Amino acid sequence: MTTQNPPATRTHGDDSYNIWLRHTVMCSSCRAGFPCVTAERLGRAWRQARR
Repeated sequence: MTTQNPPATRTHGDDSYNIWLRHTVMCSSCRAGFPCVTAERLGRAWRQARR
């Protein structure tokens, strides 16, 4: 009999982090190191979701 691992559970914090990370990779302002209001908003949402 083989054992199966339970599926990994994802939290809202994980989803928020992935959205923020994808934005920073795709946003030209973020990649250039300039302030980005969208990245700030997504970062706040991620920190709030971790709580």
